[in-house]
Amino acid sequence: MAVAKLRRNCETKFRVAAEPAELAALADFLGVDRIDRLSFAGFIAPAADGGWRVRGRLVARIAQSCVVTLEPISSRVETDIERIYLPADALHEAHEVQVLPDEEDVPDFYTTSLDPAQLAVESLLLLIDPYPRTEGAELGQRSFSAPGVAPLDGKAGRPFAGLAVLKRPANKDDD
Repeated sequence: MAVAKLRRNCETKFRVAAEPAELAALADFLGVDRIDRLSFAGFIAPAADGGWRVRGRLVARIAQSCVVTLEPISSRVETDIERIYLPADALHEAHEVQVLPDEEDVPDFYTTSLDPAQLAVESLLLLIDPYPRTEGAELGQRSFSAPGVAPLDGKAGRPFAGLAVLKRPANKDDD
């Protein structure tokens, strides 16, 4: 959205909904099996120091594969998003950006436009579970060895375990 078209005396409503082709490309980009829905609706309102406040509700339905069983998992993401944008020249004028402990997020900067769709994608990326599991799925213990060979256990897998003998004090009776 071009900042020049936004009015400083009221908020501007927006609604972004991804089309099927966009959903497929986005699923590939985010590394999930499928995105069935992505919408972000809210408003852009004037903020202090020539900035803008973007508030909205993100709703998405994504499909991923369980990292243990590879079964499909469908999940719904629904969250409120709020972001403050300051003019990019404010970054150049101030050599540092003050972050107050009460504020949730560091402000972003804009030049000529604000993109609610980009904000939706960034937020969704942060909300996707990187290791989804179906309920009750556990990674059991497996051992692999050739027939007739004892599988390695935790102690055998420690290459320096035999050096522990050298650390023991010598027995005086052995002399």
